[in-house]
Amino acid sequence: MAAIDNARAHEGLPGMSLPSNWTSLTPQEQLFVVTNLERTVRGLPPLTAMASQLDAAAASGAAGGSDPAPPDGYPYTEWGSNWAGALGNPLEVVYLWMYDDGPGSSNVDCTSAGQSGCWGHRQNVLLDLPCRECLMGTGYAADGWEGTPGWAELLVETSGSQQVDFTWQQEQAFLH
Repeated sequence: MAAIDNARAHEGLPGMSLPSNWTSLTPQEQLFVVTNLERTVRGLPPLTAMASQLDAAAASGAAGGSDPAPPDGYPYTEWGSNWAGALGNPLEVVYLWMYDDGPGSSNVDCTSAGQSGCWGHRQNVLLDLPCRECLMGTGYAADGWEGTPGWAELLVETSGSQQVDFTWQQEQAFLH
């Protein structure tokens, strides 16, 4: 939290305040919440819910060490995704994606300044979706990356009614 708060201070943003039910959330729900906290502090709309089909795709990415994609036939207009391995919790994951994704970081798509992959994970977390219906899938695999935790998220602008398993609205009562 101290590293996130320090990085946010450099952007002129307030520190992150975790919801009061943080420890009762699953790792996947925690990743959803932290991603939304990064989005909303910058004035972007939150992703409204975790969708079961997207969770399955993200879980596959987390276990397989790759960025997930929407499942075949899933209705979307825009999407972005992230993967990370060998990190112990969602705060570390989001810190890496948001604040340690440029030159000199572990981002394999950013080995030198000016490469298009530099800050790509951050761009995906902050994907400027219209959010008529923005959903997210999150995945966690305890031994998904060479015996260490694997994490993945999939952010999607979709249409129609999708089956959801956890919503941002549910979490509102626990935010400070």
